Amino acid sequence: MQLYSKHTQILFTLSGKRIQKHGDQIWEHSTGKGELLKKCAFLQELPADYSGWDTLVFYVKDKYLRFIFEEFRSYLPLTDLPEPGKEMIETFEIDDQIRSCYTSFLPYFGNNKPIPESVLENKFKELLFNIFSNPKNKHILAYILKIVDRYQTPIWEVMEENYWYDLKLQDFANLANRSLSTFKRDFKKHYQTTPGKWLTNRRLQRAKAFLETTDKTVGQVVYECGFENLSHFSRVFKKKFHISPSAFQKH
Repeated sequence: MQLYSKHTQILFTLSGKRIQKHGDQIWEHSTGKGELLKKCAFLQELPADYSGWDTLVFYVKDKYLRFIFEEFRSYLPLTDLPEPGKEMIETFEIDDQIRSCYTSFLPYFGNNKPIPESVLENKFKELLFNIFSNPKNKHILAYILKIVDRYQTPIWEVMEENYWYDLKLQDFANLANRSLSTFKRDFKKHYQTTPGKWLTNRRLQRAKAFLETTDKTVGQVVYECGFENLSHFSRVFKKKFHISPSAFQKH
C-alpha cells in the first residue's frame, strides 16, 4: 500500500509488526523502539509472520513543533548535535519515562467520558520533552531544530527522494515546505522544465531500468514508478521509446 503524510509522525508500536519502505531503505516496526516518520510518501507491507499491528501515532504540524520547541528550548541539550539525517524514518530510544508517557494515553481510547483538550495536550508535551531531552535522541532533536529554523528542503532532494510515488503537485509542494506557486517557480529555476514533464521522464527512466534488469511484471513496474495506471504508462512509454513495455521487456 502506498501512503503519504504531509505531517511529521511520531509512532509507537504496541504489538505486532509492519514493514515500511522508502526507496531502497526498509524498516520493520516492532515493539521496543519509537519511530519518527518525516513528511514523505512510502510503501507499507505486511511481514511474512503478520499477526496484527497495534500502533499509537501522533501527527504533528511544523508550526506546533516550533511552538513546543521554544517552550522547551532552555531545558534541551542543544550542544554537539549531529547533522540531521536524510533517512525518512528515524528510530529513537524509549526509556521508562517515554514509555510511561505514551502508554498513559491508552486508557482514554474507547472511553466515552469527555476529556479536556488541555489534559491530552499536557500529556503530549511531556512525551515530546522526554523524547527531545533523552541524550540518546540527539539525532531527533537535530531534525526538530531543522524544522524550527524553517529549513527549506532543496527541490532536487524532494523530487529525487519521492518521484516514483503517485503524488499530486500539491503533495510535492508540501514535502518541500513551499506553496504550490513557489514550488513551481523554484522547480522551473532548478530543472528548466515543468514538474509534469520532469516527472514523466524520470519515471520512464526508472521503468525502463526495471524492465531491463528485473523480472518485475509490467503491472509491478507501473505501481513502483508512480504512474496512474497501466494504460497511461503504456501510452507514454511507447511514445518515448517507440515500443510497448511488454515488447521491450521481451526484446
